[in-house]
Amino acid sequence: MSFFAGLACAGPVERRDTDRLDSIAVTHGGGKGRVWRGDTAALVLTPRAFTPEDALDRLPAAFMGGASQLVFDGRLDNRGDLIASLNLPEADAARLGDAALVMVALERWGTDACQRLIGAFALAWWNERDRRLVLAVDATGGRAIFAHDDGHRLAFATRPSAVLAFPGVDRRIDEAAMAHLLLARAMPAGATPFHGVFRLPPAGLLEWHAGRYAIRRYWQPDFARRIRYRDPRDYVEAGREMLDRVVAASLRAAGPVACQLSGGLDSAGVAATAARLLDPARLHTLTAIPDTSVAMPSERPRAFFDESALARATAALYPNIDAAFVPAGDLTLGEEDATRLFWEFGLPVRNFMNFGAWAPLYARARESGASVVLTGTSGNYTLSWQSEALLADLARSGRLVELTRQLRGLRRHGYRVRSQIRRNLIGYAVPDPLHSAIRRWRGTQDDWQARASASDALAASVDAHAITDMTLGVPSGRDRDRRLRLAFLEKNWSQNQWLAATPYVSGCDLRDPLGDRRMVDFCLALPPELWQRDGQPRAFARAVLSDRVPQQVVTEHKRGYQNGDWFHRLNTLRPAFMAELERLEASPAARAMIDLPRLRAVAEDWPADADAAMARATDMLDLFGRGIHYGRFIRWVEGSNG
Repeated sequence: MSFFAGLACAGPVERRDTDRLDSIAVTHGGGKGRVWRGDTAALVLTPRAFTPEDALDRLPAAFMGGASQLVFDGRLDNRGDLIASLNLPEADAARLGDAALVMVALERWGTDACQRLIGAFALAWWNERDRRLVLAVDATGGRAIFAHDDGHRLAFATRPSAVLAFPGVDRRIDEAAMAHLLLARAMPAGATPFHGVFRLPPAGLLEWHAGRYAIRRYWQPDFARRIRYRDPRDYVEAGREMLDRVVAASLRAAGPVACQLSGGLDSAGVAATAARLLDPARLHTLTAIPDTSVAMPSERPRAFFDESALARATAALYPNIDAAFVPAGDLTLGEEDATRLFWEFGLPVRNFMNFGAWAPLYARARESGASVVLTGTSGNYTLSWQSEALLADLARSGRLVELTRQLRGLRRHGYRVRSQIRRNLIGYAVPDPLHSAIRRWRGTQDDWQARASASDALAASVDAHAITDMTLGVPSGRDRDRRLRLAFLEKNWSQNQWLAATPYVSGCDLRDPLGDRRMVDFCLALPPELWQRDGQPRAFARAVLSDRVPQQVVTEHKRGYQNGDWFHRLNTLRPAFMAELERLEASPAARAMIDLPRLRAVAEDWPADADAAMARATDMLDLFGRGIHYGRFIRWVEGSNG
């Protein structure tokens, strides 16, 4: 993952700014950078190769007859399509890295080229003749750009901590953005927890000129598109072709490839597809397993903690899979000293203990020589969508016979009908604000209130109900299920941008083929009845994957529970967290933003064992664990974590 940073000024660039670029590249990019300096702009890039073609690029690079400069990080997953659209001879294209292809596309189409680029990327294009800057990031959150504008100078970088290193940029908490996290909600797209620092939203394109900038979105999912086939089997075949296509695009790597493999449909589908496409080359799979030396909670009715049996079944189908089963092990540095994570990611990591449990997987990938790790992260919103609002759509359209059939099917597959009616029918038929109003009338808590660690003063200052009602509201009108899916996708893409820093922490480039734009558009266009058939959730994914994953994976309805030994990890961290709580109680900023008495009440009523802790998971993980972690971040920003 390459790092870049730069600045554009309304007047001549100050020497202190260009001098700072060298140190920013070393500190935040991991090595000496290549610097380009102009009269009113400057760029720096520290390269790191993840694909064979990366070695062909040398950035910053001039193009358009020397009038423009480009820095680029990432990869293009549609190289072949782009080369064909540009009518490039095959021999010429073979000598071009992805950045060089982007330069040809920008020269041909200008900023319209961005909507033709599919993959994970961030770019900065400076036109020296027009004194104009263009910044752009991919549509699904694979890469990110952060920036600060003071009306004269726009400073930017692919890491938020690098932006804070520019002269004149203060490190201060943005309380409005931080309030979203403390209210158990995600920050809005474009926001950061640092005052005055913003990020480009997914598919964001920023154009700057003469001290002013504007941001627009260059791509959105095609919500109007529909795919219809006469033969139902054609949908499954098209799904398999699409899966092969997007996984193949993710396999372009400078060395061996690894893949996370759990017992679920998504990672199993990606791993199986990758193994088929790579054969006879090896694929390293990585499965997190519980630490057998610690006490685990009792198995849950619809979830399991150890996914190794299902993962082994998938790996056994493919002789070219080298399967590794990795226990979580000891606490990681990021769990014991969260400031490392803050430095790398630029914000508190919501599921920080999960990240700690995954660290051994990335270490094993590096041991195998792999720097690319495939995941199935976005599958819940694309290939294996569960049709959460289907029942509400059927009720609204008057299809009561089909509604009854779906409910009977859900019962056959082990789901409780009453909970399905309450959550997926009434829950999505009634808008979120009305749900909240009913709860307030009854005197019961909203879901976010049980999880929120925000102080009353902070919640009042930002209108907590407005934030929690609008962050992911239940869509109204027709097509609730598709609109809900799109809302989840938008939220997922925005949060993915923060995970774009993972290569700096893990040394591995995480790739999510199920989040590919082409997969998104394909899945959104399919008929809604495909996703849940006869009461079987994820019916389409089960049909698509039935030709490549074991039958026991296809038919499994339980879900794997990540980091099942979380109470052991939290219990080990308890002394450090209690000491941190005392420091937070002495911090004016923390006292103003966090409900510290509530955190202390949880700490003083500590569960006796893993089962007792699991019954209070919301208190222990969402309230106490995250509350302490968020408090550490606040103290780190205000400079008192030394």
